[in-house]
Amino acid sequence: MIKGGFYFVLNTEGEVIRCRARGRFKEKGLDLLVGDLVAIDYQEAVINKVYPRKNSLLRPQVANVDQVVILMPASRPAPDLVFLDRLLVMAEKASLEAVICLHKTDLLASRERDTIREICMVFQDCGYRVLLTSALTGQGVEELKHSLQGKISVFAGPSGAGKSTLINKFKPELNLQTAPVSFKTQRGRHTTRHVELFRLTKETLVADTPGFQRLNLEGITLQELSSYFPEMSLPVPCRFNSCLHRAEPGCAVKEALQKGKIASWRYKHYLDFLEEIEQLEKKKY
Repeated sequence: MIKGGFYFVLNTEGEVIRCRARGRFKEKGLDLLVGDLVAIDYQEAVINKVYPRKNSLLRPQVANVDQVVILMPASRPAPDLVFLDRLLVMAEKASLEAVICLHKTDLLASRERDTIREICMVFQDCGYRVLLTSALTGQGVEELKHSLQGKISVFAGPSGAGKSTLINKFKPELNLQTAPVSFKTQRGRHTTRHVELFRLTKETLVADTPGFQRLNLEGITLQELSSYFPEMSLPVPCRFNSCLHRAEPGCAVKEALQKGKIASWRYKHYLDFLEEIEQLEKKKY
């Protein structure tokens, strides 16, 4: 955890040491992230070395994780599929395994269940693991807990999705602060203020993170975007290597879309992201 200018370091003995960082890190422009592997001077309680990261995310800001658990409410409000796809793209870019968790299934009305089932099938066909959970009824909680075993995971998603609530289910003594979704706005209240890594077992750690609603696609190029949509990696390639899968002739992705092998809403999100990246690139010049 990073708070108030202090860095709280979990050592190999399970102790948490409150440290400062050497000034040279700021001089080099290195920002420490939750999840960084460091060496500390115990006498001075100072971080004096940061080891190379195997990966990192800018939002939520965390490093050296094995997987991202993307938590979305299944109902009230309905899952934001655009935001979900944004998170998946960023996970793919960081080469991180992603688990999609649609939470609060106890709130689902009967008319919503078929829609949720179809959403699950689309993501499963893309190769993602999808879990339906409810902290209230216990549905899927043990399955999610099992998927965390032996890994360092980060929970990401909007406020009110139930990230802290689920972590409390895994380890009640943490007693993380939670709050219900606003009845008026159907949005969650911010209860988690900073990224914090919790040890569930000796080999299992989970990072709880503040909820957020926006995520831009900076750092992703037009040419690489399609590689972050697994269903677009087809056995028969497009006619042109530079195909962006919009209006180019001989596009295998467009053909797969017409045959129903790619979900139309996922393809629309791809086109929207493509346009957004184009606008970001124009601003650079």
